[in-house]
Order: sequence, then C-alpha cells, then structure tokens
Amino acid sequence: MPNFSVVISDDEPFERALRRFSSKTKRNGLLRDLKRKRFYTKPSVQKKLDLQKSIRRRTHLFTQSRSLFVRNVCPFRRDAGSGPPRLQHEQPRPARSS
Repeated sequence: MPNFSVVISDDEPFERALRRFSSKTKRNGLLRDLKRKRFYTKPSVQKKLDLQKSIRRRTHLFTQSRSLFVRNVCPFRRDAGSGPPRLQHEQPRPARSS
C-alpha cells in the first residue's frame, strides 16, 4: 500500500488540499486496489478477468488505429477473415493436417 501525504501550508484552503489528496489517491490507484481486494477472487476467475481485460484493451487499440489501416502503417494485419487481428510478431497458426 503506497504511503503518501499532502502538506498543507498556512494560507491554503482545506478544500484545495483535499482535492490534491483525492487526485493523489486516484493517480496511485489506492481506491481501485481497495475495491479489488475487498473480496477474494479465485485464481481461475482472476485469469478469466485478466483475459477479458486484455481483449478489451486490444480491441480498443485496434479501433483507435483503424485509420492507420487505410495507410497500411498499422502494427496489426488482417488474415483473410480468420478471426481477431494479430500483432505483426505473432505468427498465424499452422493448418491442421488430417
């Protein structure tokens, strides 16, 4: 848990110091950690949540960089209709041989 403090000068109003304190807690993620650690989450559930979070992040990045697709500059590439976009360094899965 991060330790931080807000030093209040004599002529500074309390509301301004409170605002600085709340912004510091938001920046450090203190409330987010407290909410997350309020209840125990099983490792399997945490793994699923992390996967969903990464998918959300990745699709957000993909939609933000859509304009770069037109100029062919984007780090993503699209295989012919084969699911979600992949990063350049990811190799496509090999075809199964029967």
